[in-house]
Amino acid sequence: MQRITKRGAQPTSCLRAIRGAVQVVADTPELIAKGTVEMVSQIIASNGLHHTDLISIFFTITPDLTSELPPLAVQEAGWTQIPMLCAAELHSQVMIPRVIRMLAHVHWTKQNSEPCNIYLPGTTPVRPVQDCLTTYPNTPDSASS
Repeated sequence: MQRITKRGAQPTSCLRAIRGAVQVVADTPELIAKGTVEMVSQIIASNGLHHTDLISIFFTITPDLTSELPPLAVQEAGWTQIPMLCAAELHSQVMIPRVIRMLAHVHWTKQNSEPCNIYLPGTTPVRPVQDCLTTYPNTPDSASS
């Protein structure tokens, strides 16, 4: 973990990575944009971050999502100063369909707590995690929105 300090001062922040994922019900620009912005917003809110704490965001999308790019949706929502990149995941027999994943690099100032990864309906962590994990349950209205 990299600590950012002034010479002779106590560390005030460190670089941390926070993961998130969301599944959309269909490949439409509106649903991809809505799911992406909701995921970024949940990560910011659940971790007590301000948009200026975000250093960069790396998105991946499953190959069945082609109608919108997550970074464009985030920029259109007003977060224009965050460097972002997007890549397509490889097609796999074990992939969950229609999933957008993100890895956000943030300035972390909460020295006695760990960041919470966010997995919205239809998604799970790719591998077990030891830190805080927030999984939102599938509800009848989440599939229709």
